[in-house]
Formats: sequence, C-alpha cells, structure tokens
Amino acid sequence: MKWSQIYLDEIQKKGSLENYISDKINNKSVLISLIQKYSNKNKIIECGSGTGVLSTYFASIGYDVVGLDIDSNMLELAKKIAFEYVSNNKPKFENKSIFELDYNVDEFDVTFSNGVLEHFSDEEIIETLKQQMNIANYVIFGIPTTYFNMEEAMYGNERYLPFSYWRDLIKKANGLIVEEKSMHYMTLKHRIFNYKKYFRPYPFRIFVIKKK
Repeated sequence: MKWSQIYLDEIQKKGSLENYISDKINNKSVLISLIQKYSNKNKIIECGSGTGVLSTYFASIGYDVVGLDIDSNMLELAKKIAFEYVSNNKPKFENKSIFELDYNVDEFDVTFSNGVLEHFSDEEIIETLKQQMNIANYVIFGIPTTYFNMEEAMYGNERYLPFSYWRDLIKKANGLIVEEKSMHYMTLKHRIFNYKKYFRPYPFRIFVIKKK
C-alpha cells in the first residue's frame, strides 16, 4: 500500500480533514512548542513532511516553511491539505531527499521531522543529521520508542531503539544534545486503561540537537 493511501485512510477514520489536522496538532503540542522555542527568525524546514500538517500549521501562523518529501503522491496530498487549510501563507513543498540538502549553511533556524528517522539505517541517520546540522542552527526530531512492540509497526520498517542508541548516533554525527522531551499521543484517560504499558517509556522521544 502506498503511504499516501495509508494517510488518506487515517483522515477518513477521523471523519474529516479538519478533525485529522486538529488531532495531529493537539498530539504534537510538545514538538510544536520546541520548534517555536528554537526558531528565532521563523524560517524552518520539515525533512520528510508526509501529509505536511505541521508545515501547514506553522505556515498558517506566519512562519516561512519548506517541506521536503521524495514521495510525489504524498506531496500532492500535502499541497491539497495546505490549500484547504490555509488561505494565504502556504508552505513551499519540494520533491527532495533528506540526504540531498543543498541549502546554504545556517539558512534555516530549525530543521524538524517526526516519525521519519526510524525508517533508516544508522549510516543514513548519521548522514542526514550531519546535513541538517549544516543548514540549520538546530535540528529537532521525534522518534517512536520501545513503548511500541514490533508488531505495532505501521509501515513495517520502523526501528524502536533505546534512547541511549539515539544518543550514540547523535554523537557519531558530531551533534550536541541541547534538550530532550517525551511525548504521548493518548489522553490521560486512555493511558489509564493501557495498563500493560505502564512501565514503558512514553511513545515518542524528541531530541533537540546542534552541531558541536
């Protein structure tokens, strides 16, 4: 199944595009607040934009946003979402790989991604982190944690790695960790009934890094 179809199915489950966007923004409030904290000039780039909901949200509140994805179908979906959600200031979506970031040094305040890096090998993660730290003052990325079991993988190739493993990859990329935060996608009410995972880490970990 194509990624675009997976996301279209998610939107349908939420009942409407408005519900889908609202849900995504609410669930990612921790990530959003960190991007706002570290972007002074309001110029940001999303590396692996998917549906482009975060790029579209930041554009809607005045940010200068670029969203990258190599999947042309996903880019078309992202553009459709942006068209329906934002009337004036829209993100600029580009069909480009996160391993070919040919932008100027420190052109952006922040590069960010969520649910992207866990799909790649160690070498690829190190390479894109190096490139992202070259074009932006800060790199902010969210990854799923060992909260998830492998059979819960949505796309099949996710790697649910310990925090220490990610810290080591950041170190190998010559990065310095500025801040770490955890993020949950469930409300407190729903977490109470999910007792089997009481002693696991939160589902998502967010790293803020910069070049040493």
